[in-house]
Amino acid sequence: MSGRALTRLVSLAAVLAIGGLVVPDSAVHPTRISLTEVETARTVDFADDVVWILVLGSDEEGNTDAIHLVGLNIPSRRAAGIGIPRDFWMEFPDGSDRINAALKVGGEGLVLDLVAGLVGITPHYLVIAGFDGFRDLVDTVDGVTVEADEPVPDLGVRRGPNDFDGAEALAYARTRDVTGDDFARSAHQQDIMMGILRRLLAREDEEGFIEGGALAALQGLDTNLAPTDLYRLAQAVTQIRPDRVTTCVLTGTDDITSGGAQVLIPDEAAAQRIGDDVRNDARVDRGC
Repeated sequence: MSGRALTRLVSLAAVLAIGGLVVPDSAVHPTRISLTEVETARTVDFADDVVWILVLGSDEEGNTDAIHLVGLNIPSRRAAGIGIPRDFWMEFPDGSDRINAALKVGGEGLVLDLVAGLVGITPHYLVIAGFDGFRDLVDTVDGVTVEADEPVPDLGVRRGPNDFDGAEALAYARTRDVTGDDFARSAHQQDIMMGILRRLLAREDEEGFIEGGALAALQGLDTNLAPTDLYRLAQAVTQIRPDRVTTCVLTGTDDITSGGAQVLIPDEAAAQRIGDDVRNDARVDRGC
């Protein structure tokens, strides 16, 4: 592979794996993106195994309001995305709280443990990104097209295809003014991910396009991956075909805590079933 081809491959991987899979929420703050190799990644064979990436969108207070577990199956060029609603009420070491508080309360280890316990899948990589990275990425790819299943009049969103710039995509990803509230919100984030993936792959051969997108995604990058490991992850991401991506949002029931907070109680049996479904092939076969 030529040096230029390698640069473009790593650049595209950075955009997709770091920027394109993240839809954070909350106040604007400087772009910060971290890509961390978890201990389990050392046992991964990219040629045979499904690679799992936990993607978090974090605000400046440390709340993770976008939580998605993404699986990449390289031999079949498939991927699966599992959305985890931010309001899931989970057991922490010192009590209970919403899962979106886990990063702030217990750091990366707690988030990884909670997701692994809920779905039964231990991530190999962890991506954490902020608000600006998402907005800049959407604008860098000249916007995305998203199919809305219902109108959102306050945002000017109509049922059917909508073209969003970065600010509009973020507003759509954040809104709760939709049927299904937190579940729909997570599904909208997945729709935007797919819109970014399709736009990137459609334009990857344009001179300078991928390099420009990579610069937007790599601002403030902090990673513990060696260059060879980043290259391997790059190969994994760029092999995925958009028409072979399946998604699911975990389900739960509304509840009110003793303090009066509205939360969601995850359906743990359903979460384990979905984990069993996608673990070995990164394909949602049995629905949510």
